[in-house]
Amino acid sequence: MVLFFFPHAGGSAKSYSSFKRFLPKELTVVPMELSGRFTRLAEPLIDNVPDCVSDLIKKHLELLTEDYALFGHSMGTVLVTEFVKQTLAKGLPQPCHIFLSGKNPPDENVHCFENILEAKDEEIVDYFSANALSSNAPIPDEELMRTLNRILCTDVRMAERYKATPEEVKFPCDITVIYGRDDVLMQSVDMNSWSRFTDGKCQVYPFDGDHFYYQQHKEEVCGIIKEKLHK
Repeated sequence: MVLFFFPHAGGSAKSYSSFKRFLPKELTVVPMELSGRFTRLAEPLIDNVPDCVSDLIKKHLELLTEDYALFGHSMGTVLVTEFVKQTLAKGLPQPCHIFLSGKNPPDENVHCFENILEAKDEEIVDYFSANALSSNAPIPDEELMRTLNRILCTDVRMAERYKATPEEVKFPCDITVIYGRDDVLMQSVDMNSWSRFTDGKCQVYPFDGDHFYYQQHKEEVCGIIKEKLHK
């Protein structure tokens, strides 16, 4: 079984590596790093969801012949949605389970900015820092900080622009939805509305905590993953 992890805006998929110690050794954990980010910094910085996902499918095509599951947090839920949409269109094998964390469905009008195309980089960085939505702590290396902020702003813009409806993509499996009760982005969202994107079961698990609730609840979140993948 392969478990693909999709990153949040401004984050590296490698940030999920600490999950491994709470997951079975026989589960192959694959971080989906986007082109132009972190371990793939030398590659082009792709700035739209469909092209990012198309690139990921090509890169990991050989793993899509096995049983696999998808986990996406925040922007990662957008990437997961587009991943299913494209793999369905290509007739590729589908996931046995999908985990969606910390974001509303992609057809709902819930956004960080009224018009993301008009938002300046400084506004995006300040908003994400002020609301505990970014994992980028300030560092003394100004050039590296500029690179991290450029990645964050690129990710936020492409995630905010993305739209998909249940008519355009229907998940072919059960889904598990997880979020933090104190997440500023969740205050006007009913996470049960993700159920519209699947004909299977949809179970919702709220945790105490903010946008990165799983930092304090890794073992419990991994317990949910193990339970769902062993049914």
